[in-house]
Order: sequence, then C-alpha cells, then structure tokens
Amino acid sequence: MKKILLFTTVFLLLTACQESLEEKAAREAREVTESKCPMPIGDNMYLDSIVFDIPTLTQTQYFRFTGNSDNDSTVENIVSNNDLKGTLVKELKNTPSYKALMNKGISFRYIYGSTAEPEKTYIDITVKKEDYQ
Repeated sequence: MKKILLFTTVFLLLTACQESLEEKAAREAREVTESKCPMPIGDNMYLDSIVFDIPTLTQTQYFRFTGNSDNDSTVENIVSNNDLKGTLVKELKNTPSYKALMNKGISFRYIYGSTAEPEKTYIDITVKKEDYQ
C-alpha cells in the first residue's frame, strides 16, 4: 500500500511540474530577452527581444537597424534584392532548436525597426506552418 501511495505521489509531482511546449517557449524567449538582449546581429543590427504569444502560437523576434543601415534606401535595397521570407524559412529548417516548435505548427514573426525612429517598422514578416512544411 505504501508503495502505491509513494508511486502515485511521485507521479503526480512529476506530471504537475512539467510545462507545455508553449509554456517552455514563452519562458525561454523571456530568459533570452532578459539575459542576452539587445544582442548584436552582424553589423548595424540588434536583436532587441523575443516574445512567445501562447494564444496565437507565435514567436516574435524584434530586430532594429542601426548606423548606416538605418534608412529607407538601404532597407529597400535589402528587401528588393533578397528573398527574405525564403531565407528565414531556410534558417528555421536548418536550426535544430526550432524543430519541436515547427512540429507544433508555430508561426514565426520577424519585425525589423529603426533605432533612430523607434516607432518606425521597416519589415514585418510572418512565417507560418504552410511556409515551412
């Protein structure tokens, strides 16, 4: 009888403490933002934060251009000469840490703003399940 009670208690404790994939993604996004952001990404760009929205199942990464890249003509040149969405899809597919999120059908949103004009958004791209499967 004691063994059954002990097993049941341990089982309940272990299952009660487990977080869902969505909760884990939200927690990890918050931890990265708090410990590593803003993080330089190459020249003239920073990753400001990562947010995981559980109700919409969307991970949003907020970037900002700085310096010589923080202007309309440079960003327009980047957009017109590159397949940004295709590049982001390829990056997702080649990053093992995103595999579980992609299997769940999570959307990934990338927002690129301006340092000089914080309210300005240059690029806003969402990669959905249909795009990467």
